Amino acid sequence: MSNRHGFGGDEIKEESSWRYPLGIFMATLVLCAIFLYYYVGPSVEEFSGNVPSPAITEEPVMIEIAGTRFAPAANYTVYPRARRGGARDEVSLYVLWPTMNGYAPAQRREFIENDPDTRRIDITIARRNSPFTEKQRFETLYLPQTIDQRGVRTPYKLSKFAFEDQRADVPTSGYADSEMFVGADTDSKLLALFCFKERDDIRSPECWREYEYSDGIEVSYRFKRPYLPEWLAIDTAVREFVANLDQAKKADQ
Repeated sequence: MSNRHGFGGDEIKEESSWRYPLGIFMATLVLCAIFLYYYVGPSVEEFSGNVPSPAITEEPVMIEIAGTRFAPAANYTVYPRARRGGARDEVSLYVLWPTMNGYAPAQRREFIENDPDTRRIDITIARRNSPFTEKQRFETLYLPQTIDQRGVRTPYKLSKFAFEDQRADVPTSGYADSEMFVGADTDSKLLALFCFKERDDIRSPECWREYEYSDGIEVSYRFKRPYLPEWLAIDTAVREFVANLDQAKKADQ
């Protein structure tokens, strides 16, 4: 910028010729950065670790739930936030049936995709909120909602119970799209297993169980319905897997 005098001795300031183009360039650069971040940058959920993302490291992560410490390897965790460790209300894990191994790049499709026959088992260890045991839920919540409380025997040592179908303008129990299979696990405790019906509008039906791990912790797991005949082996493996993560039980062994 240079100065010169005009009529009357007034000082005239001349702006450098590059200042305005530079300002326009910088503004454009900032706008482009904002545009790119908005469309391809990480979201708030991704920053918080709330978007599923696999890990390949097998380093253990120390997680405390309701006073109990669990130490899953990082490649068993679904969400990055779990890999920070510390006290949490719940942790989501996944394993591959029947090896019960964690995520590996060679098995990416099994872990990431939601195919009807994927061998992935989803496991959630959480602070217990319900005062009812699994048996109490079956007797007071589930069984009264079934069509036939005697059930129907199946070839794989479970009794199947059906619920009323969903009908327009008629309240239902919330189980209309599912069936309940009841049996006993290897500890002779009642097991209530729910499965989505095999229908064209349910693309990838799952089965799931929720059981009390301790007074303060509950565990739920899900697997694909094609593996229902293997329910007892899956249930046993899941319960052993969770128990092996419990650091107090591990120390007693």
